[in-house]
This record gives sequence, structure tokens and C-alpha cells, in this order.
Amino acid sequence: MNEKQLKKRNMSDLQAVLKTVQGRRLLWRILQATRVHQHAFVPGDATATAFHCGQQSIGLFLWAELEEAAPQAYTQMRGEYLSEITSEQNEINRLTEELTHV
Repeated sequence: MNEKQLKKRNMSDLQAVLKTVQGRRLLWRILQATRVHQHAFVPGDATATAFHCGQQSIGLFLWAELEEAAPQAYTQMRGEYLSEITSEQNEINRLTEELTHV
């Protein structure tokens, strides 16, 4: 398999993963774990800074792959995550209301 065929297959694989809710949730968790939206610098700790830079490097690689495979994927994953968090918060609020009125 040549480089062009491999790249096409990799994009196709990522697109297939992105078609499932489970795949999008997994990729979102990985992106969050790689700290792509946080500073990598840890004052006074060069080792921790290097570790965080390594995490970010993987996250940025994944983000670039997502942008190429499905430009709307990041926005969709973020929306799904925020919707899930909102639903969970609404449930917590509902349960709190029930407990305070008992």
C-alpha cells in the first residue's frame, strides 16, 4: 500500500468512527485528555511541562486529522458533550428540588 492509499484508508477509518455517537465520545475524551486547550507549562517543573507538551502534540495531531476527515466533527462533538452536561445538570437540579421539598 502506498502513502496515498494509506492516507485515504486512515481518513476513511476516522470518518467511520465519527459516524457513531460512541466514536465521537471516545475521540472527545481523548482530545480533552491531551489538554489541547490548556497551557502545557508547569512553573518549576520541566518534566511535567515536557509531559504536557507530549500530550498536546498527540491532541493536535488528532485534531488535524479530524479537521481533514470531517471539518464539522469537532463542533458536533463539542455540542453533544455540552448537551450531555446540560442534561446531567438538569437532572441534578431536579433531584435537588425534590429533596428540598420533602
